[in-house]
Amino acid sequence: MLSLPAKFEVFGAVRIYDVSRVLSLDGRPKSRPTNLVYVDRGELEDAAFRTVIVVPVKDEDLLTLENVLRSIPTESPVVVVSASTREPVDRFSNEVELARLISRSLQRDIAIVYQFDPAWSEALSGTPLESMVGASGRVRKGKGEGMLLGFIVAAALGADFVGYVDSDNYVPGSALEYSWIYYSALSRATSSYSMVRIVWPYKGKLAASDMYLRKRGRVSTITNGVLNYTLSIHKKIETDIIKTGNSGEQALTVKLGMEMSWGSGFAVETYQLVWMLENCYLGLQAGKCPIAPDYIEVRQVSPLNPHIHAERGDEHIAEMTAVSLGTIFHSSLASEEVKSRILDQLKSLGLGEEPPKPSTYRPAGTDPKKVFASFIAESSDSYYFAV
Repeated sequence: MLSLPAKFEVFGAVRIYDVSRVLSLDGRPKSRPTNLVYVDRGELEDAAFRTVIVVPVKDEDLLTLENVLRSIPTESPVVVVSASTREPVDRFSNEVELARLISRSLQRDIAIVYQFDPAWSEALSGTPLESMVGASGRVRKGKGEGMLLGFIVAAALGADFVGYVDSDNYVPGSALEYSWIYYSALSRATSSYSMVRIVWPYKGKLAASDMYLRKRGRVSTITNGVLNYTLSIHKKIETDIIKTGNSGEQALTVKLGMEMSWGSGFAVETYQLVWMLENCYLGLQAGKCPIAPDYIEVRQVSPLNPHIHAERGDEHIAEMTAVSLGTIFHSSLASEEVKSRILDQLKSLGLGEEPPKPSTYRPAGTDPKKVFASFIAESSDSYYFAV
């Protein structure tokens, strides 16, 4: 059961809803409530069959990855996109064996693909996504690239919805809860172009010292503040509606994912919102919004489980902050006032340079089934374990 959002705000053809909260993981009211979102088991199961869950992984502890994969409802096919190292130990081969074991023991469909498999070069050649392949002949490094490859595979498998769960999640129950949130929110969406983004109730990192649960991550706090400040200037009304500027745990309809552009690397989560607002808010009257006269629906949901993951260090935080703010800085959303605030924010973090501009990729016009079939035919590393 989810609470109803208290409000939503409209930016052109984009509706952004305030945070809904999970009220009960297994609530069964005596009568169907009208003051909250209640999705019964039958509806959850139907939505699960229509949803493919993508798990990006890079050199994660195998037990942590296993617990995440075992927590995802078995009705949903899983796509693991690996960017793990293969020397001096082939970590990807261990992930393949794990996928094989889980597919057999749970009788579930799992595809596992290697982000840097040379077969992607041939599969993406001649498509709108061929710029994802670098001079090395392999897909470029980056989380955004991995998420987009996972999306293409999920679409090829016939998904209506694609959800993402990070592989570094130390609380298996949260992966299950995220999946239920995706099913609930997207099955009840009022637009074919919809997205749900997770607002972590608490985010903790496992370190040598005692664990401390933050309400918001350090990067998210900064990104949310700059995005809301930017929208406040455009609308001339102060807003704090965006709470998910760096939400890696998210799900979206395939229709939306095929139309929007995707940012490279760590820019991917912030750029999704930037693209929507650039094209379907500021660019609406200029005919840049490809989904008009329909609209984009963005839901933000807070689960009960905290998000606990490994400590990545200050350098990682600084990189993520610069890349996230770069998506705003280099967009048509950013006035001189916004750019000045971004530069001041980066200086306060010891990052005095102009933030990087992300590469972007738009899958519109790509045939996911053709791409995946070509990839599987050429690949000697990646597998689809179907039951």
